[in-house]
Amino acid sequence: MTTRSTRATMAKLLAVLLAFTLFAAACGDDGGEGAETDDVPTDADDVAGQNDETGDADFGTDDDPDTETTEPSPEDVPVRGGTLRVGVEAETDGLNPTSNNFAVSAYIMGYPIFDPLFYFDQDGNWFPWLAETATPSADFMSWDIKVREGILFHDGTELNAAALQANFETAITDPIISLAIVPSYPPENRTEVIDEYTLRYNLIRPNQHFPVGLSSQLGMVASADYLAAAAAEETLNQAPIGTGPYVLVDRDQDNVTVLERNENYWRGTDDLHLDRIEIYINTDTAIAAEQLGTDELDVVITSNPDATLTARGIDGVSTLEGLYSGEDFAMMNTSKPPFDDIRARQALTFATDREGYLTFIAQDTKPLADSMYHPDLKWNNPDVVQEGNMPELAAPLVADYCADVPEMCNDGKINMELQFSGPSVTQTRIMDLLEDGWQDYFNITRDLLPQDQHIIQTATGQWEVVTWRQFGAVDPDNEVVWLECATATGVISLNWPKYCDERRDELLFEQRATDDEARRIAIMQEIQADMNAAYTYIFFTHANWTFAIQDDVRNLCGQTGPGPAGAEDESITLQCNNQGRSFFHNVWLEDAS
Repeated sequence: MTTRSTRATMAKLLAVLLAFTLFAAACGDDGGEGAETDDVPTDADDVAGQNDETGDADFGTDDDPDTETTEPSPEDVPVRGGTLRVGVEAETDGLNPTSNNFAVSAYIMGYPIFDPLFYFDQDGNWFPWLAETATPSADFMSWDIKVREGILFHDGTELNAAALQANFETAITDPIISLAIVPSYPPENRTEVIDEYTLRYNLIRPNQHFPVGLSSQLGMVASADYLAAAAAEETLNQAPIGTGPYVLVDRDQDNVTVLERNENYWRGTDDLHLDRIEIYINTDTAIAAEQLGTDELDVVITSNPDATLTARGIDGVSTLEGLYSGEDFAMMNTSKPPFDDIRARQALTFATDREGYLTFIAQDTKPLADSMYHPDLKWNNPDVVQEGNMPELAAPLVADYCADVPEMCNDGKINMELQFSGPSVTQTRIMDLLEDGWQDYFNITRDLLPQDQHIIQTATGQWEVVTWRQFGAVDPDNEVVWLECATATGVISLNWPKYCDERRDELLFEQRATDDEARRIAIMQEIQADMNAAYTYIFFTHANWTFAIQDDVRNLCGQTGPGPAGAEDESITLQCNNQGRSFFHNVWLEDAS
């Protein structure tokens, strides 16, 4: 019999896994919400970017596929006031960073409320935000994180080491979020309060890049009093209390979340130009894009090719398109037949029509992908080539497999299930395309599930083949959780294909323990080659996170974080369009009437 606690745990699983997944759901595109990783370039040859489909041709710009947008000229003077209306592709179950879904849409809602402990500058380097300093031990087995003094939460309580510890302990005891945290920490003495404003994090292996992990959801800090109250009353997950520049004043789930300027913001309000931010949910972002043309929205954030194409055609709207962090792919469950056998995985790969995906799904809005990094990024292995469109190579593999495992075959074809979520026009289009390439070699049973069931079954290994969207982190250390053996086992897995490679673990932890960039690049290139040789993923295209922006929206890519302690006014320009995520605290509307 299903108990109340079991139902609650599965509900939390659904919520948080939305933050981890980029499945093709009924969200208006083949990506849905997405896995939260970051990737930006760290030199002129690298390009920061985001998620979704393909397109070698026209990316909506004349020269640079990453940046077509109207940015303010130096003489532009910020205008104070007005309401920014933002359209996003999915709702989240709540806005408590220790227990809820923080996928792309949730970050859009959450960043105005929660400053992060660390973030990335425009060159891809992390810098302290709420934190004042980050000091590792000599062996990098622990880090002391000191927060800036005098910062107050929206409820008037102070940010201090006790608040950091309360956030960590709440997250690590959550049955789902803990999956991404526990593998890095010992069972005891995980954190220590060193002084009023300093918390020590103790690790199980050296990590020279620890602050990177506190740049997103795990680095968002909520009031300790709020966390205690939310633990007792779950509805308070909809009423978060952070330190950020905007305060939540209204939330109508599946419709709109409303934020207003925090007049007591610790960095002051001179650069907080907007009075109000309204974030609207529209799972069909092609329709949302049309609302830019009717002046119902100011910004739409999407990875839907139809929406991108729509926005490109609207007068008075420009697009900022990011192609460099996130990939669209299919993946195979290696823990059960038939895809526990590499022959079946190879056959499916060879029979995949990637060129058709580029043309009919991506509609040339993004390029084909060979691995989890765009070719312009330094982490990319240029020698890795994603195979596909070679159906003639599939036939002998299928014949060989069926001779050895006849119980998994009928009529000389391998039996398989293709699971997807819906109903979704785009997702059905993808399934039709994939099945057309595979049907000569596989007997395909489609399993169409509601979005929540699809996510749960994927996380719990009840699938054979699914489509997904993930990878492309700013710093590759954020890829560890998706690839390490520790997250491939158990009832719930974040290593979705459940593929354990101990050699890969050694490489992942070696790159975590060194700051030698050349060695880290070599390691990530070797890991891409190993992933390619294992045939667990079939990469389709690099994702294209698009910000469609009305021309009176100014400074989306000129926003700043605080400078060093004592020199906070020496602001640091932020990375723009990080996997579709954005801040809005320095944005203004040219016409704020």
